[in-house]
Amino acid sequence: MNQNEKFDTQASAARDPTTDTRRQRYEALRIVGLYVVFAALWILLSDRLLLKLFPGDDALDQWETIKGWSFVAVTGALLYKLIKQRITLLLAAQQARLQSDRQFGETFEQAAVGMAHIGIDDHWLLVNDKLCRILGYSAEELRQLTLRDVTHPEDISACERNCQLLRAGAVDTYTADERYLRKDGTALWVELTLSLHRDATGAPRYLIAVIQDIDARKTAESLARQSSSALDAALLQLVSTLAAAVGKRDPYTAVHQTRSAQLAAAIAARMGLDQHAIDGVQIGAQLHDLGNIYVPADILNRPGPLTPSEYALVQTHPAMGYDIVKETQLPWPIQAMLLQHHERLDGSGYPNGLSGDAICLEARIIAVAEVAEAMTAHRPYRAAHSIDEALEELRQGRGIRYDAAAVDACTTLIKEHGLPWAAH
Repeated sequence: MNQNEKFDTQASAARDPTTDTRRQRYEALRIVGLYVVFAALWILLSDRLLLKLFPGDDALDQWETIKGWSFVAVTGALLYKLIKQRITLLLAAQQARLQSDRQFGETFEQAAVGMAHIGIDDHWLLVNDKLCRILGYSAEELRQLTLRDVTHPEDISACERNCQLLRAGAVDTYTADERYLRKDGTALWVELTLSLHRDATGAPRYLIAVIQDIDARKTAESLARQSSSALDAALLQLVSTLAAAVGKRDPYTAVHQTRSAQLAAAIAARMGLDQHAIDGVQIGAQLHDLGNIYVPADILNRPGPLTPSEYALVQTHPAMGYDIVKETQLPWPIQAMLLQHHERLDGSGYPNGLSGDAICLEARIIAVAEVAEAMTAHRPYRAAHSIDEALEELRQGRGIRYDAAAVDACTTLIKEHGLPWAAH
């Protein structure tokens, strides 16, 4: 059996004969109607004409006979012409449909994706070779099964729910990633697109399915997620190691970074940032004072005031931190966070005197968090300020030195929940 014959055999089960029957009935009624109209007019008009031409004439009977045979001849010729015309048109239409079916069959069979017609009872009606190869069944075997039979048990309910939406007319089509079961019992991922074909009355006839094997893509995505998780774990370990290095040298800076990271992440969440951005803010805050490694510990923790040269050295720590991580490939702007967390909106910050939107949002969030932490923490050179004093500093600098949205989020969090580290 060749490819087109195979398609015709499969398609015969899915084809609805009602359309052809309706068309044939219409043509028959049309021909009969024309015949009845012509016969009625012939009888009526011919009788009147003969009565006028031969009133009371003995030859009228002969003319009646001649009229009858003429009627048979004319109507026979008319019927022959009408029937021949309709047969010609029907044969042409049938040939065009057969040609269209063959062209569709060739496209159907040679498609690079699985294609099928699925009955309203969920049985496979028409399947192409690609789908058979995907699932490992022959066409005959598949037509003995239902869509449910090849769907993974965990995906059946979702598939049936979507099919019901299609049949109810709630959606025109749907696409979903689902798991199918091959003939050998192994599972594979497919991308399934379903649409509903209706007949001329609007009644559902069958589902049209396009099925693409995406198992390799799903496997690659799974491996990528595993790899990403491993990289994330390694990155967090690196952050912890760097923070620990700072802590061994300067415990105050280590505690300051950890607390600032807690508050910065909470501020970012309150501002509506997505989880990826929140993670970036937290890591940036955890490392924001990394450059203090290059500042002598006796300067960082000196009880008395710093000299101008010592203060200038302290101000180099953002650039030093940036230099440490500038070659690191990270999914967040960590380098900018380390370099810009002491910049201020009005340009009064350091090291580069940036202002406004030239400072990245993450750095603006960290700036607010670290001010709140630093002011409320004890240092060797000063006592801790109160929470109210820290909030007043942020209020006065809101929209001037500090990002307004970050200040508002920080203020709300502290008023509602207090400082995050104070609850532990």
